Amino acid sequence: MRIDGQQPVQRKYDVNKMYQQPSVKPPSFAKDELYISNEAKQLNDNAQLNIREMKLLDIKKRIDAGEYQINAHEIAKKISQFYTT
Repeated sequence: MRIDGQQPVQRKYDVNKMYQQPSVKPPSFAKDELYISNEAKQLNDNAQLNIREMKLLDIKKRIDAGEYQINAHEIAKKISQFYTT
């Protein structure tokens, strides 16, 4: 019996292996993206500025009218809380 080379039966199995292996593509993942328009950014900035401006204007009006009172004890409490925590 000679054992060199492939036997005809073995060649048939090799051919079948080629047909059974599916072609595998590497998965392609799409990247998530977030886009915020310039208009939306501008609206957000304006909203934040308007709230701050309104608070400042209210405080300025109360100071000019003499109605704005500063409580020294409350300020001292806040400062001591800040440094103790």
